[in-house]
Amino acid sequence: GLVLGGCPTDWWLTEQTAQQNKPLGLVHLIEFHDIQGLRNWAYELEKRELKSLILVQENILEAYPTEIEWLADNGHEIAGCYAEEPFWDVPYETQFEYMQETKTLVESVTGRPMRAFGSRYCAYDENTLKAADALGITYILARGTSDVEALIYDPDEYTCQIISVSNVTFEDMGRGSLCDYSLWARGSTASEFAQIIADSLAKQPKRIMIASHAYLGGMKKDWWAVYESLLDSDEIEWAADFDTWVARESGVNIQVPLSLIPVNREVLYDTP
Repeated sequence: GLVLGGCPTDWWLTEQTAQQNKPLGLVHLIEFHDIQGLRNWAYELEKRELKSLILVQENILEAYPTEIEWLADNGHEIAGCYAEEPFWDVPYETQFEYMQETKTLVESVTGRPMRAFGSRYCAYDENTLKAADALGITYILARGTSDVEALIYDPDEYTCQIISVSNVTFEDMGRGSLCDYSLWARGSTASEFAQIIADSLAKQPKRIMIASHAYLGGMKKDWWAVYESLLDSDEIEWAADFDTWVARESGVNIQVPLSLIPVNREVLYDTP
C-alpha cells in the first residue's frame, strides 16, 4: 500500500483515531480536612500547567482564605460546598439560604462569582435548581448517571446546568464517583483504584472527571502515585481549564426537560 515517511497510511490513521478518541479530562479536588493536600495538588498541577475544579467547604475557606484566593487567581475554579446534609427533599427556603451563605463566603474569599455548587454527596433536586437560578449559580454538581461518561444536563426549565460526574461500579460495593475516597471509604486500595481507572478509560468516554479528596490523593504516597502516573501518561487529553471542559463541543451535553434527567441517589457508604 501507499507509504508516507516510511509508514503505511493505515498505521497513521490508526494513531490519529487513537488521539481523537482520548477523553477530555478534568481534575476535581475536594477538601474539608486541611490545606496541605490541596497545596501538594496545586504544586503538581501548576508544574504541568493544568487547572482544576476545587470544591471547598466553609472551614477551609475561613481557615485558608489567602491560599484559596491564590488558586482562584491562578485559574482554578472554586466551587462552594454545603457538606452538612444532602440536598434531597430539602425545602426551597432552606436550600436557598445555605447556598446564598456559601456563595457569599466563596466570593468574599476569591473576589470572583461562584459559578458551581455541590451539597453533600453531590445531591440535588428541583429546589436546588430553582435556588441556583435565583442566585445566578451556573453549575450544580450531581452524582453520576452514565457510568464513567461525565455528562452535562441542560434542563429546559432552568438556566443552570447539571454536571453529572464520572461514576463507576465497584463490584459488590455499589457505585461511586471516580475518586480515591469512593474506594478508600469502602476499604479498598490504591492499586485497585488504578485498575478501575484503567477499566474506565477502556470504555472511551468523551469527557471524564477524575476526583480526589486532596487529603488522600495529595498526601498518601500510594494514592498519589496513581494520579501522578495518570497525569503524566498519554491516555487523557487534559482540559486547559474548567471552561474548556464544560464547553458544549468538549463532550456530551444534553438539553431535555427536567423530568427526563436521571437522578442518582445511591449512597452505600457513609462512615469509612
